[in-house]
Amino acid sequence: MFLDAGLVLTNECLIDTKKEKNVIVNHYYVQDKLVSKIKHGKGDYFTIKFDDIAFYRDDKVIANVLKKILRLFLKKYHKGGTILILGLGNSSILGDSFGVKCLNNIIATNHYNDIYMIPKVALFSPEVTNKSGISSFRLISNVVHDLKPDVILIIDSLATENDSLLNRTLEVNDCGIVYADALKDNKCINQKTFGVPVLMIGYPTLWKRKNGYFSKLNLEEDIDKMSHLVSLVINQIIMS
Repeated sequence: MFLDAGLVLTNECLIDTKKEKNVIVNHYYVQDKLVSKIKHGKGDYFTIKFDDIAFYRDDKVIANVLKKILRLFLKKYHKGGTILILGLGNSSILGDSFGVKCLNNIIATNHYNDIYMIPKVALFSPEVTNKSGISSFRLISNVVHDLKPDVILIIDSLATENDSLLNRTLEVNDCGIVYADALKDNKCINQKTFGVPVLMIGYPTLWKRKNGYFSKLNLEEDIDKMSHLVSLVINQIIMS
């Protein structure tokens, strides 16, 4: 999955732009007629762009923006059932570990009794096919079939062809994701696939060039900080 929404989703898709301190939020909407043209799924896309000052000194601004967007989506799609959060990626490869790291700090509540009156949240990280020998998509399908969640939230590392987005952008959408499985039968994880609304939080950690993928030198520090921020926001939404 490539995060280049800010480049591909131009003014014909742009609905709104807001700036709060050093954080810029762009809201795009892709209509049916534009899906084949720009190769993005139909729905709402938010890109949250921030600089070093916002990331290291004013990260509460980023957290508040993310919280507002997630609450907006959950208000629209969550009807009281289980929220299934998928942490995609490979925990053994730093640039692909963001989704898994986030799940390490998110609170699972699906096993609690209804007396607690909090949203039921289930967590699942399928890792990658090379580790399990089983298609990650198949594993996800089995979990979805068993849990029958109300909504799915995917968290994943992304790649970008724009190095300015590296480690300094979040994309949040309700369109799902094209899962980068090692097998040839790559499939989309979206509402059409499972009949369940699919949200996605993506963090660009890799810069795609003709001769390979590259990352920033401080990637580990940034992933640790951002995974903590995203996990904190999700936990606050669950418990509030």
